[in-house]
Amino acid sequence: MLSPEGAHSQSYRRIPLATIDKVVSARLGPTRLQGNAQPAVFNRQIAMYLAKHVGGWSTTRIGRFYNGRDHSIVCYALKRVAALRESDPEVDGLVSSLAAEIKTTEPNETVRTGTQPRTLAVAKDLHLNDAFLDALADRLAARIFDRAKEIDAKGASAPK
Repeated sequence: MLSPEGAHSQSYRRIPLATIDKVVSARLGPTRLQGNAQPAVFNRQIAMYLAKHVGGWSTTRIGRFYNGRDHSIVCYALKRVAALRESDPEVDGLVSSLAAEIKTTEPNETVRTGTQPRTLAVAKDLHLNDAFLDALADRLAARIFDRAKEIDAKGASAPK
């Protein structure tokens, strides 16, 4: 069985979420679909479990990668897959097999050539949805507006 401790020891060199997703999708089918239709939900839950226990990712980052889902949905997926692994040897074998495949796929895909800045490599794992971008735009507009008011207030109180 995979242990969370193993995930922490890998935190310096995480397996990209896209790699984990690609391996799971190739074997089980799509994981990043909108909605909660089966079998995509099961596939996504398996991928989330592997992202946490093999990839060492936080529940927040995993949820963000899977169409902006909340971390509590990821926590539910982790519990569900753990329970399935205990009760169903077929699921346990599937998860173990996928974990081994991810670990063997990983070195070829995480090598950095030095030509791409680290921020761009991390940005590939971000999937920004419209709600997030709208909130970000609103926050930036509010900060700009507040800054303009500060500048106007300083300008009005300056001696002439």
